[in-house]
Amino acid sequence: MDNAIPISDNQKAFIANGIYRAITVDIPEIIADYNLSTSLGSGQFRWNFIIRNLSENLIGDFESCVRPRGAWKILLLRDKNTNLSFSIMSEANFRRVQCTPKDKLHYLRALVLNNENYGFPMQQTFFSPESKCDDVDALCNLRNQLLGNFTGMVEEHVLVLFDSNFSGVISARAVLLTPELEIAVSEDWTKFLRSTAIPQDTLLSELLTDDEVFVALKPQFDADSIALVKPAEKSAEKALGK
Repeated sequence: MDNAIPISDNQKAFIANGIYRAITVDIPEIIADYNLSTSLGSGQFRWNFIIRNLSENLIGDFESCVRPRGAWKILLLRDKNTNLSFSIMSEANFRRVQCTPKDKLHYLRALVLNNENYGFPMQQTFFSPESKCDDVDALCNLRNQLLGNFTGMVEEHVLVLFDSNFSGVISARAVLLTPELEIAVSEDWTKFLRSTAIPQDTLLSELLTDDEVFVALKPQFDADSIALVKPAEKSAEKALGK
């Protein structure tokens, strides 16, 4: 469906190109700069660049925030004209989320809680009759936590999906979901990608099969507690024969 998402083509291109640049430019540059012989973890590490590309140099009437969710960080955008919020997810991860039990408190279910115009009333379909009101309250509270940093109200939520393989980003689309995570509206954004090809002389010719963290780390661990070895330290260890 064309023009189903009521933001400008320029805004759509901004989001699509932020994803494109992360996978086709930023990751290959890191691999080349450090002369890496493998690209393990690229599927997760690319999200650092997606978040940077879409949170910096915002165009039009977008505002952004990055919210923690366990060990993961979620980038959220809000269009001030339409009061629509946006998040990014890979097609593969979206399929996994759709298969999770409905009583699991996944952030996507919270974000689409107000998308009731695209499905049946939440009380009729989203929860089974024996579900407790606490489930709805928990989703409402989570939604408020995720969207509370924006300057204005947020109405419906748009999920931007992308797919990639060894050749690069092969598709992008924006979908409006029902509260049950069924796709009610889908708009193809592939035409807004600058290119669908990753340079063949980079290690991203390998399949990017790993994706965002699906299972949260144990509570005593978080992303900030994981020590990274700096390149200089790695060189020193190599010289010492470690």
